[in-house]
Amino acid sequence: MTEEITYADLEFNKSYALENIPTPAAPEEKGLLSSSSTWRLAALTFLTLCLALLLGMLALGIVFSQVSSDFQKQIENLTRNQETLQMNFSKRLQDMKNHLCLKGEENNENNGPSCTLCPANWQWMRGDTCFYVSVKKRSWIESQKFCSLQNSTLLILKDRDKLNHVPARDTSQYYWIGLHKSRNNSWYWEDGSALLPVKENRIDLYEYYNCAYLYGERISNDYCTVNKFWICEKAAVKLRYSDITKWK
Repeated sequence: MTEEITYADLEFNKSYALENIPTPAAPEEKGLLSSSSTWRLAALTFLTLCLALLLGMLALGIVFSQVSSDFQKQIENLTRNQETLQMNFSKRLQDMKNHLCLKGEENNENNGPSCTLCPANWQWMRGDTCFYVSVKKRSWIESQKFCSLQNSTLLILKDRDKLNHVPARDTSQYYWIGLHKSRNNSWYWEDGSALLPVKENRIDLYEYYNCAYLYGERISNDYCTVNKFWICEKAAVKLRYSDITKWK
């Protein structure tokens, strides 16, 4: 009896053990598990990329903000520098006016919107002409050459009133002017115009002398080789403040 029970128990245990052996997963279930793992890995990768992109954008935003701040500061500095330069430029323009523009009476045109400029050592006596009165003596040809090198001519006195604009000079001295006799014995001014016949006591021209000079308010002539003082004239420069200020 004991042996039968034992055998039955063994058979029962064996049968129970065989029934409880786990059944291997079907091929479809394995594929499903593998696909799920791949999806999770892809989702994790995508999430990681999104996080990296977000961090990158945040970093770029910080850098852009810093650059914008620096750029704004540079603009402000440039604006301040520009204002300073404009102030300095305006001051220099005023200094130019004070040093270059000729000073005159209260109603002088130089106190208006423009002023008259003449080169150094030249003089202005109203009008639109600058004059140079020499302090040395030269021949007429040398005097003419000097004036020509200064982009000017010897004094031309077609109008008696022009003498009122000629600067003060020693009236006891002789000054070469821009009047000479050509080969055809006609008198011409330096600008090429002929001397008009006038009946004035102030003009005394003699036949044998070819170059004219000024003595006081009288015009006479002498040998061109004689050394005398001379007077040059040239157009004055009109400086308009509106032209200067537009340089700003």
